[in-house]
Amino acid sequence: MGQKMNSTTLLVGAAAAAAFSLSAGFASASTITPAYEYASTGSDFDSRPFTLGFEFSLSAPVTVNALGYTTLGFTSDEQVGIWDSSGTLLTSTTVLTTDPVVGHFAYASISGVTLAAGTYTIGGTYDGGPFPSFASGVTSIPGYTYITDEQLYGPGLNDPTVSTGGGYGANGITQVDFSVGSAVPEPATWAMTLLGLGLTGGLLRLRARTGRGRQGLRPGAAA
Repeated sequence: MGQKMNSTTLLVGAAAAAAFSLSAGFASASTITPAYEYASTGSDFDSRPFTLGFEFSLSAPVTVNALGYTTLGFTSDEQVGIWDSSGTLLTSTTVLTTDPVVGHFAYASISGVTLAAGTYTIGGTYDGGPFPSFASGVTSIPGYTYITDEQLYGPGLNDPTVSTGGGYGANGITQVDFSVGSAVPEPATWAMTLLGLGLTGGLLRLRARTGRGRQGLRPGAAA
């Protein structure tokens, strides 16, 4: 009986570990599809802290699965957020200098956030140094439209609400970006999923055998 209890405990623990690994894999692995990209950009400089970003619109819903920060002058971790038209922060994260780079941006995966058709603002912290502007050769996903650059002076991540009216080119300051799509599991996650399913099946079979053994015993019966 003691051996059966130990086996059950091991199976439960292993299945729980597999389930945890599965959830972590789904959260961390994303296919990066940038909302926009560019062929080349200029570089400007400032020493003051800002939140730099831009306003954009969507004509159809999208699911944001990662937030991006420019690789130009990217020497420390920075925060990126998206606000709706009323100034409510919908999602934010910290992009690390060790996060994967796709194109001109480093991306930090987030839990999927669906943006309905409408107008939004994206911005990122900036602590001084070079920043990209006057981008050319810009391409974007269907339904996405850049509206105007937005910025706000001061430290920390804030809803940028001040526009320069095109002072940094037709595509503004390309400091931040976002990716659309959905989180996908890595190959290792699929392996853990199969392991978890196998362990769960083994646990159910063990319980069934234990249940049948208990039904055959009566109080007072000889062991």
